[in-house]
Amino acid sequence: MAKQITSKDVAQPKLQPATDVFISTMADVVKEDDIYSVIKAQRHMLSRFEKTNEMLLTFNALSSQRYEAMFQEFKKNTALLYDMKKDLDTVFRKIRTLKAKLSKQYPDAFAACSDVYNVLEEESEEEIADKQPAS
Repeated sequence: MAKQITSKDVAQPKLQPATDVFISTMADVVKEDDIYSVIKAQRHMLSRFEKTNEMLLTFNALSSQRYEAMFQEFKKNTALLYDMKKDLDTVFRKIRTLKAKLSKQYPDAFAACSDVYNVLEEESEEEIADKQPAS
């Protein structure tokens, strides 16, 4: 009986994958010195990028600390201004109350003082308006 020949029995030439063929072709085209110079340049750039990254991380940490300090100071000053405004509102409310009491107790004297005060107030407003540049 004759033995049938199968594809396993036939010696097939070994095919290289396309990537291997491409790499070997490129290796023949490019000089080895050029490859080393490219690798050297890449390593140099990598070290520069790493140094730059470290500097940026340090800068960000420092900026974060300073921002936090400024934020706390800003918060404290904002609270101080708020308290000062409350105090001024209280003072002006008391002044208005005193003016109302005085105008009821001494209407003639208060009216005379009030007229002088209004004239002085108008003059100071005119001086302020004169000092401001025209818009």
